[in-house]
Amino acid sequence: MLLSTVTGAGCAVFLLTLDYVTRSQYAIPWLLWGLPLAGITAAFAYQKWGRDSGRGSHLILDEIHRPGGGVTGRMAPLVLLGTLLTHLCGGSAGREGTAVQMGGGIAGAMAKRLRLDHEGVRLLLRAGMAAGFGAVFGTPLAGAVFAL
Repeated sequence: MLLSTVTGAGCAVFLLTLDYVTRSQYAIPWLLWGLPLAGITAAFAYQKWGRDSGRGSHLILDEIHRPGGGVTGRMAPLVLLGTLLTHLCGGSAGREGTAVQMGGGIAGAMAKRLRLDHEGVRLLLRAGMAAGFGAVFGTPLAGAVFAL
């Protein structure tokens, strides 16, 4: 319950800020010229602080199938900020991947904090993915099916 609440709240913040930065990009079209710098900034952030988080959804899926390296909580803010920066500068980035990675990052952080075993980590990562997917589209049942 806590995981879905935190992930849902995070996705709500994501959707609200995504709307804001998209409107800002339309209002200030010259921001498009900042897209290369946005890409470099996001790549630098992932390189400096992201560890394996740059693998995105693939990391989460790998951890579900073969737990080991771990999904860190760093994934959630990095993907959130990277996506918002991309949209602000007129780039294209999907919201479903961002939501799934936010849910997975939050779940990974919770699993580590709770010191769950491999099966617990797998279950929590699936729940985090489902929560993110369901929250961003407003379809909780579809999120659950997606995670399966």
